[in-house]
Amino acid sequence: MTDIGARSVAAQLADVAVEEGCRDLFTLMGAGNLWLVHHLATDHGVAIHHLRHENGAVGAADGQARATGGIGWCTVTQGPGFTNAITALLTASRGRSPVLLLVSDSSNLDPQRFPFAGGVQALRPESLLEPLGIASVRAEGTDAPRQLREVVHRIRAERQTIAFIMPAGLDRLDGVAEPARDTGETPPAPARTTSAAEFEESARLLAAARSPLIVAGLGAVAADAGAAVIALAERLGAPVATSVPASGLVGQHPLAIGQLGGFSVAETERIAEESDAIIAIGASLNAFQTRSGAFVAGRVVVRIENTRGGPAPYGDPERVITHSGGIASGVAALREALDAVGAPTRTVAPVSRPSLDDDRSRPGAIDPRALSLALDDVLPTPRRIIVDNGHFGAFPMIHLTHRAPRSLVWLPDFGAVGSALAASYASATVDPDVQSVLFIGDCGLYMTLGDLETAVRERTPLIVVCMNDGAAGSELVHMGDWGVPGDQAIFGYADLAALARGMGAQGAAIRTVGDLGPALRGWDRSGPLVLDCHIGRDVRSPIYDHA
Repeated sequence: MTDIGARSVAAQLADVAVEEGCRDLFTLMGAGNLWLVHHLATDHGVAIHHLRHENGAVGAADGQARATGGIGWCTVTQGPGFTNAITALLTASRGRSPVLLLVSDSSNLDPQRFPFAGGVQALRPESLLEPLGIASVRAEGTDAPRQLREVVHRIRAERQTIAFIMPAGLDRLDGVAEPARDTGETPPAPARTTSAAEFEESARLLAAARSPLIVAGLGAVAADAGAAVIALAERLGAPVATSVPASGLVGQHPLAIGQLGGFSVAETERIAEESDAIIAIGASLNAFQTRSGAFVAGRVVVRIENTRGGPAPYGDPERVITHSGGIASGVAALREALDAVGAPTRTVAPVSRPSLDDDRSRPGAIDPRALSLALDDVLPTPRRIIVDNGHFGAFPMIHLTHRAPRSLVWLPDFGAVGSALAASYASATVDPDVQSVLFIGDCGLYMTLGDLETAVRERTPLIVVCMNDGAAGSELVHMGDWGVPGDQAIFGYADLAALARGMGAQGAAIRTVGDLGPALRGWDRSGPLVLDCHIGRDVRSPIYDHA
Protein backbone atom coordinates (compact mmCIF):
# COMPACT_ATOMS: atom_id res chain seq x y z
CA MET A 1 0.00 0.00 0.00
CA THR A 2 1.21 3.53 -0.75
CA ASP A 3 2.66 5.38 2.27
CA ILE A 4 0.13 8.19 2.62
CA GLY A 5 1.39 9.77 5.84
CA ALA A 6 2.26 13.49 5.75
CA ARG A 7 0.20 14.11 2.63
CA SER A 8 -2.94 16.19 2.23
CA VAL A 9 -6.30 14.46 2.48
CA ALA A 10 -6.89 15.19 -1.23
CA ALA A 11 -3.63 13.40 -2.07
CA GLN A 12 -4.57 10.52 0.21
CA LEU A 13 -7.97 10.20 -1.45
CA ALA A 14 -6.21 9.98 -4.81
CA ASP A 15 -3.90 7.29 -3.42
CA VAL A 16 -6.84 5.21 -2.22
CA ALA A 17 -8.76 5.66 -5.48
CA VAL A 18 -5.83 4.32 -7.51
CA GLU A 19 -5.23 1.43 -5.11
CA GLU A 20 -8.90 0.53 -5.52
CA GLY A 21 -8.72 0.46 -9.31
CA CYS A 22 -9.37 3.99 -10.58
CA ARG A 23 -7.71 4.25 -13.99
CA ASP A 24 -10.16 6.64 -15.69
CA LEU A 25 -11.92 9.60 -14.10
CA PHE A 26 -14.77 11.52 -15.74
CA THR A 27 -15.22 15.08 -14.59
CA LEU A 28 -16.20 18.66 -15.10
CA MET A 29 -13.69 20.24 -12.77
CA GLY A 30 -14.46 23.08 -10.36
CA ALA A 31 -12.98 24.76 -7.32
CA GLY A 32 -14.26 22.04 -5.02
CA ASN A 33 -12.61 19.07 -6.69
CA LEU A 34 -9.61 20.42 -8.59
CA TRP A 35 -7.05 19.31 -5.99
CA LEU A 36 -8.33 15.75 -6.18
CA VAL A 37 -8.20 15.81 -9.98
CA HIS A 38 -4.68 17.27 -9.84
CA HIS A 39 -3.36 14.51 -7.57
CA LEU A 40 -4.98 11.72 -9.57
CA ALA A 41 -3.47 13.03 -12.79
CA THR A 42 -0.07 14.23 -11.56
CA ASP A 43 0.77 11.72 -8.85
CA HIS A 44 -0.72 8.62 -10.47
CA GLY A 45 -1.21 9.19 -14.19
CA VAL A 46 -4.94 8.51 -14.07
CA ALA A 47 -6.60 9.34 -17.40
CA ILE A 48 -8.74 12.42 -16.75
CA HIS A 49 -11.64 12.85 -19.15
CA HIS A 50 -13.06 16.38 -19.12
CA LEU A 51 -16.72 16.53 -20.09
CA ARG A 52 -18.57 19.76 -20.96
CA HIS A 53 -21.46 19.18 -18.55
CA GLU A 54 -21.65 17.47 -15.18
CA ASN A 55 -24.49 15.26 -16.37
CA GLY A 56 -22.13 13.94 -19.02
CA ALA A 57 -19.40 13.25 -16.47
CA VAL A 58 -21.69 11.07 -14.37
CA GLY A 59 -23.28 9.53 -17.47
CA ALA A 60 -19.85 8.58 -18.78
CA ALA A 61 -18.99 6.85 -15.50
CA ASP A 62 -22.31 5.01 -15.71
CA GLY A 63 -21.47 3.95 -19.26
CA GLN A 64 -18.08 2.65 -18.16
CA ALA A 65 -19.70 0.67 -15.35
CA ARG A 66 -22.38 -0.88 -17.56
CA ALA A 67 -19.94 -1.72 -20.34
CA THR A 68 -17.28 -3.33 -18.16
CA GLY A 69 -19.00 -4.35 -14.94
CA GLY A 70 -16.39 -2.42 -12.93
CA ILE A 71 -16.76 0.79 -10.96
CA GLY A 72 -17.24 4.02 -12.90
CA TRP A 73 -15.41 6.93 -11.24
CA CYS A 74 -16.55 10.55 -11.59
CA THR A 75 -16.28 13.85 -9.77
CA VAL A 76 -18.16 17.16 -9.89
CA THR A 77 -17.99 20.34 -7.89
CA GLN A 78 -20.45 21.76 -5.40
CA GLY A 79 -23.79 23.50 -5.79
CA PRO A 80 -24.84 23.83 -9.43
CA GLY A 81 -22.15 21.36 -10.44
CA PHE A 82 -23.90 18.80 -8.29
CA THR A 83 -27.46 19.66 -9.35
CA ASN A 84 -26.43 19.50 -13.02
CA ALA A 85 -25.46 15.87 -12.45
CA ILE A 86 -28.69 14.71 -10.81
CA THR A 87 -30.42 13.21 -13.88
CA ALA A 88 -27.48 10.97 -14.74
CA LEU A 89 -26.91 10.14 -11.08
CA LEU A 90 -30.52 9.05 -10.59
CA THR A 91 -30.34 7.01 -13.80
CA ALA A 92 -27.25 5.19 -12.50
CA SER A 93 -28.73 4.68 -9.05
CA ARG A 94 -32.03 3.26 -10.29
CA GLY A 95 -30.10 0.99 -12.64
CA ARG A 96 -27.96 -0.26 -9.72
CA SER A 97 -24.91 0.73 -11.70
CA PRO A 98 -21.63 0.62 -9.71
CA VAL A 99 -20.83 4.34 -9.95
CA LEU A 100 -18.81 6.35 -7.44
CA LEU A 101 -19.39 10.11 -7.50
CA LEU A 102 -16.94 12.28 -5.56
CA VAL A 103 -18.76 15.57 -5.00
CA SER A 104 -17.65 18.64 -3.09
CA ASP A 105 -19.93 20.54 -0.71
CA SER A 106 -19.45 24.19 0.29
CA SER A 107 -22.51 24.48 2.53
CA ASN A 108 -20.26 24.22 5.60
CA LEU A 109 -18.55 27.54 4.77
CA ASP A 110 -19.46 30.82 6.48
CA PRO A 111 -21.40 32.87 3.87
CA GLN A 112 -20.10 36.09 5.47
CA ARG A 113 -16.49 35.10 4.78
CA PHE A 114 -17.15 33.12 1.61
CA PRO A 115 -20.21 34.77 0.01
CA PHE A 116 -19.90 32.85 -3.27
CA ALA A 117 -18.95 29.30 -2.28
CA GLY A 118 -20.61 29.45 1.15
CA GLY A 119 -23.60 31.48 0.03
CA VAL A 120 -24.43 31.44 -3.67
CA GLN A 121 -23.25 27.85 -4.27
CA ALA A 122 -24.18 26.43 -0.88
CA LEU A 123 -26.35 23.32 -1.11
CA ARG A 124 -26.11 20.30 1.14
CA PRO A 125 -26.12 17.32 -1.28
CA GLU A 126 -28.08 15.12 1.12
CA SER A 127 -31.06 17.45 0.73
CA LEU A 128 -31.52 16.01 -2.78
CA LEU A 129 -29.88 12.61 -2.45
CA GLU A 130 -32.00 11.35 0.43
CA PRO A 131 -35.44 12.06 -1.12
CA LEU A 132 -34.25 10.45 -4.37
CA GLY A 133 -33.05 7.32 -2.58
CA ILE A 134 -29.43 7.75 -3.69
CA ALA A 135 -26.90 6.41 -1.19
CA SER A 136 -24.27 8.80 0.14
CA VAL A 137 -21.41 8.96 2.63
CA ARG A 138 -20.11 12.23 4.07
CA ALA A 139 -16.33 12.41 4.49
CA GLU A 140 -15.15 13.29 7.99
CA GLY A 141 -11.79 15.04 8.16
CA THR A 142 -8.68 12.92 8.15
CA ASP A 143 -10.78 9.74 8.29
CA ALA A 144 -11.89 10.36 4.69
CA PRO A 145 -9.38 8.00 3.00
CA ARG A 146 -10.53 5.07 5.14
CA GLN A 147 -14.16 5.99 4.44
CA LEU A 148 -13.52 6.11 0.70
CA ARG A 149 -12.02 2.63 0.75
CA GLU A 150 -15.08 1.33 2.58
CA VAL A 151 -17.37 2.99 0.03
CA VAL A 152 -15.55 1.28 -2.84
CA HIS A 153 -15.89 -2.11 -1.16
CA ARG A 154 -19.57 -1.43 -0.51
CA ILE A 155 -20.20 -0.53 -4.16
CA ARG A 156 -18.57 -3.78 -5.27
CA ALA A 157 -20.58 -5.86 -2.81
CA GLU A 158 -23.95 -4.15 -3.26
CA ARG A 159 -23.74 -3.12 -6.93
CA GLN A 160 -25.11 0.36 -6.35
CA THR A 161 -24.31 4.03 -6.93
CA ILE A 162 -22.90 6.01 -4.00
CA ALA A 163 -22.06 9.71 -3.68
CA PHE A 164 -18.99 10.46 -1.55
CA ILE A 165 -19.44 13.98 -0.20
CA MET A 166 -16.30 16.06 0.42
CA PRO A 167 -16.94 19.16 2.58
CA ALA A 168 -15.06 22.31 1.61
CA GLY A 169 -11.62 22.51 3.19
CA LEU A 170 -11.23 18.75 3.42
CA ASP A 171 -8.83 18.64 0.49
CA ARG A 172 -6.29 20.97 2.16
CA LEU A 173 -6.16 19.16 5.52
CA ASP A 174 -2.91 17.46 6.45
CA GLY A 175 -3.59 13.76 6.38
CA VAL A 176 -2.58 11.09 8.83
CA ALA A 177 -1.32 7.63 8.07
CA GLU A 178 -4.14 5.25 7.25
CA PRO A 179 -4.39 2.35 9.72
CA ALA A 180 -3.03 -0.96 8.48
CA ARG A 181 -5.61 -2.99 6.61
CA ASP A 182 -6.01 -6.52 5.36
CA THR A 183 -4.97 -7.08 1.77
CA GLY A 184 -8.30 -8.68 0.90
CA GLU A 185 -11.80 -7.33 1.17
CA THR A 186 -14.06 -8.49 3.97
CA PRO A 187 -16.11 -11.35 2.52
CA PRO A 188 -19.86 -10.83 2.60
CA ALA A 189 -21.91 -12.84 5.03
CA PRO A 190 -22.75 -16.16 3.38
CA ALA A 191 -26.24 -16.38 1.95
CA ARG A 192 -28.46 -19.26 2.97
CA THR A 193 -27.88 -21.95 0.40
CA THR A 194 -30.60 -24.17 -0.99
CA SER A 195 -30.54 -27.85 -0.09
CA ALA A 196 -30.41 -30.66 -2.62
CA ALA A 197 -33.94 -31.65 -1.59
CA GLU A 198 -35.24 -28.18 -2.42
CA PHE A 199 -33.59 -28.29 -5.84
CA GLU A 200 -35.15 -31.70 -6.47
CA GLU A 201 -38.59 -30.29 -5.64
CA SER A 202 -38.08 -27.63 -8.31
CA ALA A 203 -36.72 -30.21 -10.73
CA ARG A 204 -39.86 -32.34 -10.37
CA LEU A 205 -42.08 -29.34 -11.11
CA LEU A 206 -40.01 -28.49 -14.17
CA ALA A 207 -39.97 -32.11 -15.33
CA ALA A 208 -43.77 -32.08 -15.28
CA ALA A 209 -44.00 -28.79 -17.15
CA ARG A 210 -45.07 -28.85 -20.77
CA SER A 211 -43.15 -25.78 -21.97
CA PRO A 212 -40.57 -24.40 -19.52
CA LEU A 213 -38.87 -21.11 -20.36
CA ILE A 214 -35.55 -19.80 -19.01
CA VAL A 215 -35.24 -16.04 -18.43
CA ALA A 216 -31.71 -14.80 -17.71
CA GLY A 217 -31.05 -11.33 -16.32
CA LEU A 218 -28.23 -9.01 -15.37
CA GLY A 219 -27.46 -11.12 -12.31
CA ALA A 220 -26.49 -13.96 -14.63
CA VAL A 221 -24.22 -11.60 -16.55
CA ALA A 222 -22.53 -10.39 -13.36
CA ALA A 223 -22.03 -14.02 -12.31
CA ASP A 224 -20.52 -14.90 -15.71
CA ALA A 225 -23.10 -17.67 -15.87
CA GLY A 226 -23.63 -17.82 -19.63
CA ALA A 227 -22.12 -21.28 -20.04
CA ALA A 228 -24.10 -22.60 -17.06
CA VAL A 229 -27.34 -21.19 -18.48
CA ILE A 230 -26.67 -22.84 -21.84
CA ALA A 231 -25.92 -26.18 -20.16
CA LEU A 232 -29.19 -26.00 -18.22
CA ALA A 233 -31.14 -25.06 -21.34
CA GLU A 234 -29.66 -27.96 -23.30
CA ARG A 235 -30.37 -30.41 -20.48
CA LEU A 236 -33.99 -29.31 -20.12
CA GLY A 237 -34.61 -28.51 -23.77
CA ALA A 238 -35.87 -25.05 -22.86
CA PRO A 239 -35.61 -21.81 -24.83
CA VAL A 240 -33.63 -18.96 -23.27
CA ALA A 241 -34.90 -15.40 -23.22
CA THR A 242 -33.01 -12.55 -21.60
CA SER A 243 -33.78 -9.23 -20.04
CA VAL A 244 -32.52 -6.27 -22.07
CA PRO A 245 -29.36 -5.78 -19.94
CA ALA A 246 -28.54 -9.48 -20.34
CA SER A 247 -28.80 -9.44 -24.15
CA GLY A 248 -26.02 -11.49 -25.69
CA LEU A 249 -25.48 -13.65 -22.60
CA VAL A 250 -25.95 -16.86 -24.59
CA GLY A 251 -24.87 -15.37 -27.92
CA GLN A 252 -26.59 -16.82 -30.96
CA HIS A 253 -27.14 -20.27 -29.44
CA PRO A 254 -29.98 -22.18 -31.17
CA LEU A 255 -32.03 -22.08 -27.94
CA ALA A 256 -31.73 -18.28 -27.64
CA ILE A 257 -35.01 -16.51 -28.43
CA GLY A 258 -34.02 -12.90 -27.74
CA GLN A 259 -35.32 -10.35 -25.27
CA LEU A 260 -38.41 -10.89 -23.16
CA GLY A 261 -40.80 -7.99 -22.70
CA GLY A 262 -41.55 -4.88 -24.69
CA PHE A 263 -38.86 -5.62 -27.28
CA SER A 264 -39.86 -9.23 -27.91
CA VAL A 265 -40.37 -10.36 -31.48
CA ALA A 266 -43.64 -12.12 -32.26
CA GLU A 267 -42.16 -15.61 -32.04
CA THR A 268 -40.65 -14.92 -28.62
CA GLU A 269 -43.99 -13.57 -27.43
CA ARG A 270 -45.70 -16.75 -28.59
CA ILE A 271 -43.21 -18.95 -26.73
CA ALA A 272 -43.61 -16.88 -23.55
CA GLU A 273 -47.39 -16.99 -23.79
CA GLU A 274 -47.37 -20.79 -24.24
CA SER A 275 -44.92 -21.45 -21.40
CA ASP A 276 -46.21 -22.99 -18.17
CA ALA A 277 -43.06 -22.68 -16.04
CA ILE A 278 -40.40 -19.97 -15.77
CA ILE A 279 -36.82 -20.38 -14.57
CA ALA A 280 -35.57 -16.89 -13.71
CA ILE A 281 -31.78 -16.76 -13.42
CA GLY A 282 -30.61 -13.44 -12.01
CA ALA A 283 -33.69 -11.79 -13.51
CA SER A 284 -36.16 -9.66 -11.56
CA LEU A 285 -39.18 -10.52 -13.73
CA ASN A 286 -40.33 -6.92 -13.48
CA ALA A 287 -43.30 -5.36 -15.24
CA PHE A 288 -41.32 -4.75 -18.43
CA GLN A 289 -39.91 -8.28 -18.69
CA THR A 290 -43.24 -9.95 -17.95
CA ARG A 291 -45.44 -7.72 -20.12
CA SER A 292 -47.13 -6.36 -17.00
CA GLY A 293 -47.34 -9.83 -15.49
CA ALA A 294 -48.89 -11.59 -18.48
CA PHE A 295 -45.89 -13.93 -18.95
CA VAL A 296 -45.89 -15.20 -15.33
CA ALA A 297 -49.61 -15.34 -14.53
CA GLY A 298 -50.65 -18.81 -13.36
CA ARG A 299 -47.16 -20.27 -13.86
CA VAL A 300 -44.67 -21.94 -11.58
CA VAL A 301 -41.65 -19.65 -11.19
CA VAL A 302 -38.29 -21.03 -10.08
CA ARG A 303 -35.82 -18.26 -9.24
CA ILE A 304 -32.06 -18.62 -8.86
CA GLU A 305 -30.42 -15.63 -7.14
CA ASN A 306 -27.33 -14.77 -5.13
CA THR A 307 -29.39 -13.72 -2.11
CA ARG A 308 -32.98 -13.80 -0.96
CA GLY A 309 -35.05 -10.70 -0.38
CA GLY A 310 -35.33 -9.28 -3.89
CA PRO A 311 -38.62 -7.97 -5.28
CA ALA A 312 -41.28 -10.53 -6.08
CA PRO A 313 -42.06 -11.23 -9.74
CA TYR A 314 -44.51 -8.73 -11.20
CA GLY A 315 -47.89 -10.35 -11.67
CA ASP A 316 -49.71 -13.34 -10.22
CA PRO A 317 -47.72 -16.58 -10.60
CA GLU A 318 -49.16 -19.82 -9.28
CA ARG A 319 -46.09 -20.51 -7.16
CA VAL A 320 -42.64 -18.98 -6.63
CA ILE A 321 -39.64 -20.98 -5.39
CA THR A 322 -36.42 -19.05 -4.77
CA HIS A 323 -32.98 -20.68 -4.60
CA SER A 324 -30.17 -18.53 -3.22
CA GLY A 325 -26.49 -18.91 -2.48
CA GLY A 326 -24.95 -18.24 -5.87
CA ILE A 327 -26.21 -18.04 -9.43
CA ALA A 328 -23.71 -20.19 -11.33
CA SER A 329 -23.64 -22.85 -8.61
CA GLY A 330 -27.43 -22.75 -8.32
CA VAL A 331 -27.87 -23.33 -12.05
CA ALA A 332 -25.47 -26.28 -11.89
CA ALA A 333 -27.31 -27.71 -8.87
CA LEU A 334 -30.65 -27.47 -10.64
CA ARG A 335 -29.21 -29.27 -13.66
CA GLU A 336 -27.96 -32.06 -11.41
CA ALA A 337 -31.38 -32.27 -9.76
CA LEU A 338 -33.01 -32.64 -13.18
CA ASP A 339 -30.76 -35.64 -13.78
CA ALA A 340 -31.62 -37.04 -10.36
CA VAL A 341 -35.37 -36.96 -11.00
CA GLY A 342 -35.05 -38.18 -14.58
CA ALA A 343 -36.46 -35.05 -16.20
CA PRO A 344 -36.95 -35.33 -19.98
CA THR A 345 -35.08 -33.22 -22.51
CA ARG A 346 -37.46 -31.47 -24.89
CA THR A 347 -36.94 -30.47 -28.50
CA VAL A 348 -37.27 -26.76 -29.28
CA ALA A 349 -37.32 -25.16 -32.71
CA PRO A 350 -34.97 -22.17 -33.10
CA VAL A 351 -36.39 -18.66 -33.44
CA SER A 352 -35.69 -17.01 -36.78
CA ARG A 353 -34.23 -13.55 -37.17
CA PRO A 354 -36.83 -10.77 -37.58
CA SER A 355 -37.55 -9.94 -41.20
CA LEU A 356 -39.32 -7.07 -42.91
CA ASP A 357 -42.03 -7.63 -45.48
CA ASP A 358 -43.55 -4.13 -45.48
CA ASP A 359 -40.62 -1.75 -45.94
CA ARG A 360 -42.05 1.77 -45.78
CA SER A 361 -38.92 3.60 -46.89
CA ARG A 362 -39.51 6.50 -49.24
CA PRO A 363 -37.18 9.02 -50.90
CA GLY A 364 -35.29 10.87 -48.18
CA ALA A 365 -36.75 8.89 -45.26
CA ILE A 366 -35.75 5.32 -44.40
CA ASP A 367 -37.98 2.85 -42.59
CA PRO A 368 -36.23 2.60 -39.17
CA ARG A 369 -36.67 -1.18 -39.19
CA ALA A 370 -34.96 -1.47 -42.58
CA LEU A 371 -32.19 0.82 -41.37
CA SER A 372 -31.60 -1.30 -38.27
CA LEU A 373 -31.54 -4.56 -40.23
CA ALA A 374 -29.07 -3.08 -42.72
CA LEU A 375 -26.83 -1.79 -39.93
CA ASP A 376 -26.85 -5.23 -38.33
CA ASP A 377 -25.16 -6.51 -41.48
CA VAL A 378 -22.60 -3.73 -42.03
CA LEU A 379 -21.54 -2.52 -38.57
CA PRO A 380 -18.11 -3.76 -37.43
CA THR A 381 -17.78 -6.64 -34.98
CA PRO A 382 -17.13 -7.20 -32.13
CA ARG A 383 -19.33 -4.31 -31.14
CA ARG A 384 -21.32 -2.86 -28.29
CA ILE A 385 -24.66 -1.18 -29.01
CA ILE A 386 -25.63 1.72 -26.75
CA VAL A 387 -29.21 2.95 -27.11
CA ASP A 388 -30.57 6.30 -25.92
CA ASN A 389 -34.17 6.87 -24.89
CA GLY A 390 -36.83 7.83 -27.40
CA HIS A 391 -39.34 6.49 -29.91
CA PHE A 392 -36.57 5.22 -32.21
CA GLY A 393 -34.98 3.01 -29.55
CA ALA A 394 -37.07 -0.12 -30.10
CA PHE A 395 -35.86 -0.56 -33.67
CA PRO A 396 -32.15 -1.23 -32.96
CA MET A 397 -33.11 -3.15 -29.82
CA ILE A 398 -35.27 -5.56 -31.80
CA HIS A 399 -33.52 -5.76 -35.16
CA LEU A 400 -29.83 -5.91 -34.21
CA THR A 401 -28.19 -9.11 -32.98
CA HIS A 402 -26.27 -9.01 -29.71
CA ARG A 403 -23.48 -11.54 -29.63
CA ALA A 404 -21.84 -11.31 -26.21
CA PRO A 405 -22.59 -10.31 -22.61
CA ARG A 406 -22.64 -6.53 -22.12
CA SER A 407 -22.90 -6.04 -25.89
CA LEU A 408 -26.08 -3.98 -25.40
CA VAL A 409 -26.26 -1.00 -23.05
CA TRP A 410 -29.56 0.78 -22.52
CA LEU A 411 -30.20 3.47 -19.91
CA PRO A 412 -33.98 3.51 -19.38
CA ASP A 413 -33.89 3.78 -15.61
CA PHE A 414 -35.12 7.39 -15.40
CA GLY A 415 -36.43 7.60 -18.96
CA ALA A 416 -34.23 10.61 -19.75
CA VAL A 417 -33.58 11.52 -23.38
CA GLY A 418 -29.92 12.34 -23.94
CA SER A 419 -28.53 9.80 -21.46
CA ALA A 420 -26.40 7.73 -23.80
CA LEU A 421 -23.91 9.86 -25.74
CA ALA A 422 -21.59 10.28 -22.76
CA ALA A 423 -22.06 6.61 -21.87
CA SER A 424 -21.13 5.49 -25.39
CA TYR A 425 -18.07 7.77 -25.43
CA ALA A 426 -16.92 6.17 -22.16
CA SER A 427 -17.56 2.67 -23.51
CA ALA A 428 -15.39 3.44 -26.53
CA THR A 429 -12.71 4.95 -24.31
CA VAL A 430 -12.34 2.22 -21.70
CA ASP A 431 -12.96 -0.77 -24.00
CA PRO A 432 -11.39 0.19 -27.35
CA ASP A 433 -11.15 -3.40 -28.62
CA VAL A 434 -14.95 -3.49 -28.99
CA GLN A 435 -16.52 -1.05 -31.44
CA SER A 436 -19.00 1.16 -29.59
CA VAL A 437 -22.06 2.18 -31.62
CA LEU A 438 -24.53 4.72 -30.27
CA PHE A 439 -28.14 4.91 -31.45
CA ILE A 440 -29.63 8.28 -30.56
CA GLY A 441 -32.49 10.45 -31.79
CA ASP A 442 -32.11 13.95 -33.13
CA CYS A 443 -33.54 15.45 -29.93
CA GLY A 444 -31.07 13.53 -27.76
CA LEU A 445 -28.16 14.53 -29.98
CA TYR A 446 -29.07 18.21 -29.82
CA MET A 447 -29.26 17.99 -26.02
CA THR A 448 -25.79 16.47 -25.59
CA LEU A 449 -23.60 17.99 -28.30
CA GLY A 450 -21.05 18.84 -25.61
CA ASP A 451 -20.44 15.13 -25.10
CA LEU A 452 -19.74 14.78 -28.83
CA GLU A 453 -17.10 17.52 -28.49
CA THR A 454 -15.37 15.44 -25.81
CA ALA A 455 -15.23 12.46 -28.17
CA VAL A 456 -13.84 14.71 -30.91
CA ARG A 457 -11.21 16.22 -28.60
CA GLU A 458 -10.08 12.79 -27.42
CA ARG A 459 -10.20 11.33 -30.94
CA THR A 460 -12.54 8.58 -29.76
CA PRO A 461 -13.48 6.08 -32.53
CA LEU A 462 -17.19 6.08 -31.77
CA ILE A 463 -19.96 5.47 -34.33
CA VAL A 464 -23.02 7.65 -33.70
CA VAL A 465 -26.16 6.55 -35.54
CA CYS A 466 -28.59 9.46 -35.32
CA MET A 467 -32.11 8.21 -35.98
CA ASN A 468 -33.29 11.61 -37.20
CA ASP A 469 -37.05 11.86 -37.66
CA GLY A 470 -37.10 15.65 -37.45
CA ALA A 471 -39.63 15.42 -34.64
CA ALA A 472 -40.32 14.56 -31.03
CA GLY A 473 -41.18 10.98 -31.94
CA SER A 474 -42.69 9.80 -28.66
CA GLU A 475 -44.87 12.86 -28.33
CA LEU A 476 -46.02 12.41 -31.91
CA VAL A 477 -47.25 8.92 -31.03
CA HIS A 478 -49.00 10.15 -27.89
CA MET A 479 -50.68 12.96 -29.79
CA GLY A 480 -51.99 10.52 -32.35
CA ASP A 481 -53.28 8.19 -29.64
CA TRP A 482 -54.95 11.02 -27.74
CA GLY A 483 -56.46 12.79 -30.72
CA VAL A 484 -54.19 15.85 -30.49
CA PRO A 485 -52.87 17.39 -33.74
CA GLY A 486 -49.18 16.54 -34.08
CA ASP A 487 -47.88 19.75 -35.62
CA GLN A 488 -46.26 20.94 -32.35
CA ALA A 489 -44.08 17.82 -32.30
CA ILE A 490 -42.68 18.19 -35.84
CA PHE A 491 -39.59 20.38 -36.22
CA GLY A 492 -38.27 19.34 -39.64
CA TYR A 493 -35.10 17.56 -40.69
CA ALA A 494 -31.72 19.23 -40.27
CA ASP A 495 -28.35 18.23 -41.71
CA LEU A 496 -26.76 16.85 -38.57
CA ALA A 497 -23.86 15.38 -40.54
CA ALA A 498 -22.81 18.93 -41.43
CA LEU A 499 -23.20 19.94 -37.79
CA ALA A 500 -20.95 17.04 -36.75
CA ARG A 501 -18.32 18.00 -39.30
CA GLY A 502 -18.41 21.55 -37.99
CA MET A 503 -17.50 20.20 -34.55
CA GLY A 504 -14.57 18.20 -35.93
CA ALA A 505 -16.23 14.80 -36.24
CA GLN A 506 -16.65 12.90 -39.47
CA GLY A 507 -20.22 12.97 -40.72
CA ALA A 508 -22.23 11.30 -43.45
CA ALA A 509 -25.76 11.93 -44.68
CA ILE A 510 -27.66 8.63 -44.86
CA ARG A 511 -30.77 8.87 -46.99
CA THR A 512 -30.92 5.24 -48.21
CA VAL A 513 -29.52 2.04 -46.73
CA GLY A 514 -27.13 1.98 -49.69
CA ASP A 515 -25.35 5.00 -48.20
CA LEU A 516 -24.22 3.04 -45.14
CA GLY A 517 -21.45 0.95 -46.67
CA PRO A 518 -19.56 3.84 -48.32
CA ALA A 519 -19.85 5.94 -45.16
CA LEU A 520 -18.38 3.23 -42.96
CA ARG A 521 -15.64 2.36 -45.44
CA GLY A 522 -14.66 6.03 -45.66
CA TRP A 523 -14.27 6.42 -41.91
CA ASP A 524 -10.63 6.58 -40.79
CA ARG A 525 -11.34 5.98 -37.05
CA SER A 526 -9.43 9.12 -36.07
CA GLY A 527 -12.49 10.33 -34.15
CA PRO A 528 -16.24 9.87 -34.02
CA LEU A 529 -18.35 9.20 -37.10
CA VAL A 530 -21.90 10.61 -37.11
CA LEU A 531 -24.35 8.92 -39.47
CA ASP A 532 -27.27 11.32 -39.93
CA CYS A 533 -30.01 8.85 -40.87
CA HIS A 534 -33.26 10.50 -41.91
CA ILE A 535 -36.03 8.08 -40.92
CA GLY A 536 -39.75 8.13 -41.58
CA ARG A 537 -42.33 9.01 -38.96
CA ASP A 538 -44.99 6.53 -40.07
CA VAL A 539 -43.58 3.38 -38.40
CA ARG A 540 -44.88 3.06 -34.86
CA SER A 541 -42.58 1.62 -32.22
CA PRO A 542 -44.13 -1.58 -30.81
CA ILE A 543 -43.17 -0.58 -27.27
CA TYR A 544 -46.02 1.94 -27.23
CA ASP A 545 -48.54 -0.84 -27.65
CA HIS A 546 -47.47 -2.28 -24.28
CA ALA A 547 -46.76 0.88 -22.27
